[in-house]
Amino acid sequence: MINSKGVTFHRVIFSESSSLRAMKIRVPEVARSGDTVTLSCEYDLEQVALYSIKWYWNDEEFYRFVPKESPPFRAFSMRHVNVDISRSGPTEVTLRGVRREQTGDYKCEVSADGPLFHTDIKGAHMIVADLPSSNPVMNIEPTKVEIGKKITAYCYSPGSNPAANLTWFINDEEVSGNNDSVTIHPTEISEDEALNLLSSKSKIEVTTNKSHFILGTMTIRCESSIYSIWRESVEKVVRDDTPQLAPVLGSTASQSHIDQVIEIISSGSDWITPSNHHVLKLYLELSLLTIFLR
Repeated sequence: MINSKGVTFHRVIFSESSSLRAMKIRVPEVARSGDTVTLSCEYDLEQVALYSIKWYWNDEEFYRFVPKESPPFRAFSMRHVNVDISRSGPTEVTLRGVRREQTGDYKCEVSADGPLFHTDIKGAHMIVADLPSSNPVMNIEPTKVEIGKKITAYCYSPGSNPAANLTWFINDEEVSGNNDSVTIHPTEISEDEALNLLSSKSKIEVTTNKSHFILGTMTIRCESSIYSIWRESVEKVVRDDTPQLAPVLGSTASQSHIDQVIEIISSGSDWITPSNHHVLKLYLELSLLTIFLR
């Protein structure tokens, strides 16, 4: 192809017979700050020798392996990137003590040897997370409640980057959204600009009903998580403080108990006669009522 200035360009087309096949890159989706991580690059050169393998972070080369050179490996000085040469080679590179600043795109470039020098490049993104310094904290008011009354709970997860995700559970069942009895307010994110850390705070309000209580208690749990690498929780127990009604004196069971008491008294007393039997019964009912109302 010749352009208007007379310069000739050559278009190179790689056919299906290319010697570089089945290339894959494996990079952790997320890593903890301070971890040692290994990035791997798989490829099939179909019996052609490897010319070079190069690794890039955000398009800056930080490691290369060239079998024909001596030594075959070379790590380039780059801020925050610490290559472990002893654990790196033609298919993988190991990074020691990764930091949050190393979040970014990682690429592997593989080149087959001559005469064609077929080259392919694959990339993947890795997030390096700063985890919270402690577990989440929950405050709840009140811890004893009558059915029908409202309770309010707050959950706080200390600074991290990215911010922790907060999830609520009632009696081990996840609360996925608002309903007639539960309201979850939007999570508040606060930033510590000096440390570049983000804290999370969530609020839940529950208008209690009978279904919330199992044997008189309700468990509320807040779970704090960052991707799949960190998950901690805190829980509190709320007790049912609804007043319990005393048995009705006029019930069959209560009347049976009163009649038994009168029978015992009558068996040892001559003054209890059918005519004053009802007076004693009324007296006992009033006495019991006085006790229940105290």
